[in-house]
Amino acid sequence: MATIQKQVFEKIISVNSRFLQMSLIKGQLEIMPPLPFHIESSAEKLQIIGQVGCWCDDNKNLVGIPSSSQGGFRLLKLEDPNYPNKHTVLSPGCAVVLKPRWDSLTDEAQKVSFPPVTPNFIIELYSRYDYVQNLHQKMVQWVNAGVDEAISINLNIDPTEIRIYSFNPEANKVVWQTMKDPVEVRSQVLEGFVLNMEKVRMYKK
Repeated sequence: MATIQKQVFEKIISVNSRFLQMSLIKGQLEIMPPLPFHIESSAEKLQIIGQVGCWCDDNKNLVGIPSSSQGGFRLLKLEDPNYPNKHTVLSPGCAVVLKPRWDSLTDEAQKVSFPPVTPNFIIELYSRYDYVQNLHQKMVQWVNAGVDEAISINLNIDPTEIRIYSFNPEANKVVWQTMKDPVEVRSQVLEGFVLNMEKVRMYKK
């Protein structure tokens, strides 16, 4: 399989990002087929992004940059230094890079299409067409890349399942906590942020 250069990936995704979900994993292009549109999922994503966005607005002194699924990050920890042209780029459902991490980049690095920085915090919402194991693997990838707190939300099962992923240095592995149908989810990384799950679920039938 041919290796995709970062510049080529940028051109591909600039044309197709409205229709396809794409990732670049160690130089290999992964394309997820377009999923049927569901208004409920759109409303749920909007609620999540809105709540995170409000926290960012209220805590501008803590925030480097927020991002939605339209943004992507180059994850250096997942790349093999022996193959410098095989880049890894992932797009989160919703993410926040805190100020110290963002400010560690040069001005030039902050302006590239896929900044070489790992978000401190991400949220991924399951689509009803996602394979649970696939999203689980993506969450583990995020944490192995350096994400401090990665939250997955599955509203397609009853009760609703939330998983909060993090890295346990004592065990030297990614661990996760599972919550069933919580009213709220409190972040350990975004100071004072509480995700109101009742609002996220308000359009769920």
